[in-house]
Amino acid sequence: MDGWLLYDFHGSNPIAARLAGLTTGTHMTTRRWYYLIPANGRPRGLVHAIERNNLDALPGERMVYAGRQQLEAGLTQLLAGLKTVAMEYSPMCAIPYLSRVDAGTVEMIRARGVEIVSSGDLVQQFEAGWTTEQLATHRAASESLYRIKDRAFGVAFDAVTHGRALTEYQLQQQMVKWFEEEGLVTDSPPVVAVGGSAGNPHYLPTAEQCRAVVPDEVLLLDLWGKKQDAGAVFADITWVAVTSKRVPDEVSRARPAAMIDCRARRAAICASRRRLANRSVPCSNSPRVVARSCFSSDSRASSIGSNGSCS
Repeated sequence: MDGWLLYDFHGSNPIAARLAGLTTGTHMTTRRWYYLIPANGRPRGLVHAIERNNLDALPGERMVYAGRQQLEAGLTQLLAGLKTVAMEYSPMCAIPYLSRVDAGTVEMIRARGVEIVSSGDLVQQFEAGWTTEQLATHRAASESLYRIKDRAFGVAFDAVTHGRALTEYQLQQQMVKWFEEEGLVTDSPPVVAVGGSAGNPHYLPTAEQCRAVVPDEVLLLDLWGKKQDAGAVFADITWVAVTSKRVPDEVSRARPAAMIDCRARRAAICASRRRLANRSVPCSNSPRVVARSCFSSDSRASSIGSNGSCS
């Protein structure tokens, strides 16, 4: 690989924008810009004339364009002598979170005889890592979510025990208020799902369409949020309970399959720790490969579905 080519247009690539320091609100990025970090030599950039100062904080020289022909010529000069560059591209869109470079830009790069590979492992090492402060915000958010979860199950227990009316939606709205008390922000109210609704990973009750929290049913809570600090990291937890004194047989039968999930998680964590102990950074896909091997080696795994949370 000859270098890492960062590219963005109007915020289409937030990964590149963060790496280039253009997310502070002090820059307008209404035109295309490119910044090449070569494996050898000094970096160099290509910017539009009306935004010529956007990359001034970064090392290396700048080329300026002011029209399509100048853009084409500047890109050719920028990539001169290179055969392969990494970009925020994911083959077959296997990782959509990473797939930020549009097909037309890929065509422009390849038309100059330069092949593109995924920057996934580079992004993991240089952009996706958490600071000590971010890890602290993640743990604080997790602690808040656990308190909210405990309060929610407490309300549900009280309602079922004393025969008080309570719907999924009412419980959800109480949790929303607790989010505010805990200083959490989120992009959606939590999932509160009773019975068959618990099988829908992204089910959200409404005032018009919701189930009652009643005895002898499965009750699922899925909640996520982050603190309001700048750069804070989300936490996300899911818990399932049964509103009865004993676990029904049909729920008990799912336990062996669920244990495969736990074993797969432990295997992925252990594999990552071994690589770190050997001073080898885990590749972005290696934990998933280890986890999936646990499923493929156990016949009971066929009863486990996937919500596609990483796809």
